[in-house]
Amino acid sequence: MSYGLFAALYDAGTSFALIDSRERRDYVAGHWFGSTNIPLSLFSTRLGYLLQEPDFPIHFLDWQDKASAEAIHQLKAIGFSNITIHNTRKPAMMGRGFVKGEYVWSKAFGEVVAHEIDLPEVTPKQYLADYQDAQLFDVRPTAEYQDFTLPKSQSLPNSLLLANVQALKDTGKMSLLHCAGRTRSIIGAFTLMASGYDGPFAVFRGGTQAWQLDGYEREHDANRLFAADHEASDAVAGFLRRWQIPATRVTSDGLGAFVDDHKTELLFDVSDDGATGQPLAHGVIKISGTNLIQQTDRSIARYHVPVILFDQGSGSRAAFAAFWLRCMGFSVTIVYLEAPITTAKTIANTVTSHIASNNANNNASSVTPFAATQLDIWQKDKIALYDFRPSKAFISGHIANSHWQNIGAILAQTPADKPIAIIADRSEQGRMIADCLIRHGWQIAGLYIWDDADFDITMLAKGGLDLPVDESALFAGRHHGVLQDARDYLAWEEDLPTEIDAPIHDLWCQELATSPKLD
Repeated sequence: MSYGLFAALYDAGTSFALIDSRERRDYVAGHWFGSTNIPLSLFSTRLGYLLQEPDFPIHFLDWQDKASAEAIHQLKAIGFSNITIHNTRKPAMMGRGFVKGEYVWSKAFGEVVAHEIDLPEVTPKQYLADYQDAQLFDVRPTAEYQDFTLPKSQSLPNSLLLANVQALKDTGKMSLLHCAGRTRSIIGAFTLMASGYDGPFAVFRGGTQAWQLDGYEREHDANRLFAADHEASDAVAGFLRRWQIPATRVTSDGLGAFVDDHKTELLFDVSDDGATGQPLAHGVIKISGTNLIQQTDRSIARYHVPVILFDQGSGSRAAFAAFWLRCMGFSVTIVYLEAPITTAKTIANTVTSHIASNNANNNASSVTPFAATQLDIWQKDKIALYDFRPSKAFISGHIANSHWQNIGAILAQTPADKPIAIIADRSEQGRMIADCLIRHGWQIAGLYIWDDADFDITMLAKGGLDLPVDESALFAGRHHGVLQDARDYLAWEEDLPTEIDAPIHDLWCQELATSPKLD
């Protein structure tokens, strides 16, 4: 059992990561609060993204099955040298730090804020009865807003709130902030409050899901953009002083030296609201501030490691993200850039180099990568095609009669009597899978790395999977008309403060009570 493990690690104050390598469906169904989900099937891509030094302290949750054992083997083979293994299992019930769902760190903190700060809220019925003169603002990224939103709502992403504080005030109207549920509207409202905003505002309680639960229709393809992406450097400087967040400037010529001096820190460029984690030069990750703060347990993973946020512009995006991260307990510095950081094909660091070296020298080194023409030969020879790409890719198009597989799930199966062929979406992934299966008694006929250009897409089979292990099944229908999922989701969010580790809850409450940011 692992009751109190994360709280004890966090309280020690030294750097660490708590890793759970189960596949996403199982992790979302129940996991230990504060753990980071790096599924075994994504080791070849996610490890180098999240854990960039092989000597970084890793605490690994061992579920005492073949998949956990394989994950431990892979960590050691890649070269991680500071691993502490904790045997664990599912407790009889949720709570006391065993939680369900995704992005629980930021969502739980958001609910603690809502409960402790007593943010003003307006329900859908109250809006229709008393607040129809108010302005609705969807604080999600604009692409999500355009997918669906509340009728009459305007797009004002959280990342642009600080650049538009004066514009909001100039409307002279009540501002109702909403998202699809609760967390991001709470983030926006708390940011406004902390900025010193003195106009009327409130959270639209429950967002688009509450709107649907009350029987109303959402709007699709909206395009009312309130947010102005303008420079507001004087105002941003004032926010940073108010929140005691340090900031510095780095020239293009000095960026390399700066990164060398901070290579063990977490480096993110939050200048682009549409970024989703793309690699940049110098090991910097390009991600929107909104995604970063909502997905801290996926994007950051390492605790008690300083965070540096790069921003090319006024710094309003970085200031917004830094404020929220600081509230959640992260140490943050903002760096102003005078030019964009160049893109990179992959994350380049010691861990990714070790992954490549391990793949070149393991059991898979003898497995031949074949061209697409070999697929027909394998099928004629009745060699089973096992497709290990993500389930979404398989559903959108796959070879007829191929079988979707997941490395974390296949280890529980008995090896086939005949050789199998592996289909993978990346060479690193394919070689890791081949090495793993060979060590577990499987025979491998060969490897094919998927390339859309090899096929007439219209001729590929589609669909064929139900609740795959690499996708979440929890509340899956909440945005697709399944009202019970929406109802359960909103209740789950509100209950999170009672489910997490009590010491972390108390620490957050203390931070909210003593921080100077609301003075």
